[in-house]
Amino acid sequence: MNKSKEQVESKLQELGYFKYVAPNSLETIVEKTFENYQKDGVIKFPSEGLNRVFGIDAEFIYEANGIYDQIKGMLVMLKEMGIDLNIGEYVEEFDNETSTYTKRTIELNGKTYDTSGSSDWGTAFNSGFRLIDEILEDFGRHERVFGLFMDESSMMIILDEPQFEYLIELIPEGSTYRPIDIKRMMLEHYGE
Repeated sequence: MNKSKEQVESKLQELGYFKYVAPNSLETIVEKTFENYQKDGVIKFPSEGLNRVFGIDAEFIYEANGIYDQIKGMLVMLKEMGIDLNIGEYVEEFDNETSTYTKRTIELNGKTYDTSGSSDWGTAFNSGFRLIDEILEDFGRHERVFGLFMDESSMMIILDEPQFEYLIELIPEGSTYRPIDIKRMMLEHYGE
């Protein structure tokens, strides 16, 4: 897509892409988003201030307390999105013989979320992003988690479908940071 910075910024504003940015940070975040855009035609995804981008480390989330620590680490960002979470009881039961979490639950605002069954980094990663999707849904959001950079330590972004569609049309295939439909990808790999 060959569009000017102004056209792209206008479309992103229209799509509500910057709606979680604090008003006093908007100019800075927009500037960071379009850093080098005129040279390479690719926007950036600021990890701080955009309040849509976060990391998930597959190994970290599989380890003891991984789900708890992931959610705890996202509380500030989620609050900026208008999702105020209180973490209640967290329960993990791990079967050493099968290397599986037979029980892994976290209580958020009085609701228990179940991420049991993780038996490796991939299934733990899958349950982690699905948990975040479920939280978004429970708070009436029409957004979900998409991949941004996929590796053992992945960068994720929360978008709605129109934002996702626009960004994958805007950003050339093969770019380092380009939204990926992680839900579809995990379905293809794990059948869940």
